[in-house]
Amino acid sequence: MPEADSARPCATDFLIASKQCEIDGLAHFLRMGQLVAAISNLVHALQRERGASNVFLGSGGERFAEPLTDLCADADLAQEAFFVALKQVGTRTSGVQGGARLFSRIAHAVHGLGDLPPLRGRVRELALAPEQAVQHYSDLVRALLAVVFEAADSAMDPTISAMLVAMFNLMQGKETAGQERAVGAAGFARGGFDAEQSRRMQHLIEAQERCFEIFTGFADADTLALWHERLGSTDQAAVERFRRMACTGLLPSSLPAEQADHWFQVTTERIDAMKGVEDHLEQRLQNLCEEKLAEARERLARHQSLIEQLLDADDGQGESFMVFCATGSQGDGQGDVPERYDTEGVSPQLGRAIIEMVQTQAQRLQRMQDELNAAREALEERKVLERAKALLMKHRKLQEDEAHRLLRQMAMNQGKRLIDVARAVVAMADVLGN
Repeated sequence: MPEADSARPCATDFLIASKQCEIDGLAHFLRMGQLVAAISNLVHALQRERGASNVFLGSGGERFAEPLTDLCADADLAQEAFFVALKQVGTRTSGVQGGARLFSRIAHAVHGLGDLPPLRGRVRELALAPEQAVQHYSDLVRALLAVVFEAADSAMDPTISAMLVAMFNLMQGKETAGQERAVGAAGFARGGFDAEQSRRMQHLIEAQERCFEIFTGFADADTLALWHERLGSTDQAAVERFRRMACTGLLPSSLPAEQADHWFQVTTERIDAMKGVEDHLEQRLQNLCEEKLAEARERLARHQSLIEQLLDADDGQGESFMVFCATGSQGDGQGDVPERYDTEGVSPQLGRAIIEMVQTQAQRLQRMQDELNAAREALEERKVLERAKALLMKHRKLQEDEAHRLLRQMAMNQGKRLIDVARAVVAMADVLGN
């Protein structure tokens, strides 16, 4: 019998293990925060390189040759910093929620960066159309942003998750603004936009607004104030004037070639303002992860100390007893549901203390999960929308912006939300096995 008793698991061991899992997860996100910052800087550098490449290609190699060289060097430095941050994250899976998807996304991004040197060579040789260059750079940026998306989707702390959702949508909106800058740079450098290029510009403008709407819904008050301040300091009137010309395709016949440089300048100022907000969010995320990690370690130390004190004070002579604890949530229509805890082997005083700690941990984790659901919903809707667009692109042979326009038109015709139409498309594909 004594041997059997010694093998009996102790609730406190698993309570401590639960808290240690939190610490491991937060330590992972501290490293992920550093990786997200490196991705932000690399994406920004690639966006600037992409814009300059399109001016270079759109002008037949006559403009932006020297700036392009400098911007490529800046992107190389940002790429090295990204690799350093990757080494810090490593391939350790402990404390990584959804690690399979996360590491798969990282692998895809690292592989894509290997295609950057030959892409630059084709740009220098004028062997690509501007639209092709935009697509290649955008695919690479999309792979990097997918890592940020997975980081947001795997966060287990609701405050960190909300901040990552805000950051991802800001980065995605800024990326769309970067694509707009590149497409516009090529059009103004060539002296005009055809119907397809004008439609592309309109799609990119609308896509930015969707991302920024989600960003403002999850950003904290300080970040929103900075957002309005930074964007308010840019020449938005000039941006809108250029947009009208690009979206209508009506450019003045006397439009000077330097207008491509002016467009690049005002849109770069706008994107740089967004980057300032992005940097602010990155620092907030870093500070938040450090604070949460310190709090988790302090809670663990406090509980370990309390357990040790209780064990020292317990004389082991108390009789076993049974406790019924209320576990149901209020307002569920069912009232409190009693759950039985058997404290066999410990005194009543120690048993009650253990139960209180277990209940406190369970309730705290449940509150965190409830708060997480709001952030997860925004990410889940994006997944559904992207899958619906992919299905339409595959079966209707459409481009991404065309697929989005079709979904939006279906939503308008049916008087439904865009996400509801997207879910219907995905559900129908699932039924048909596609």
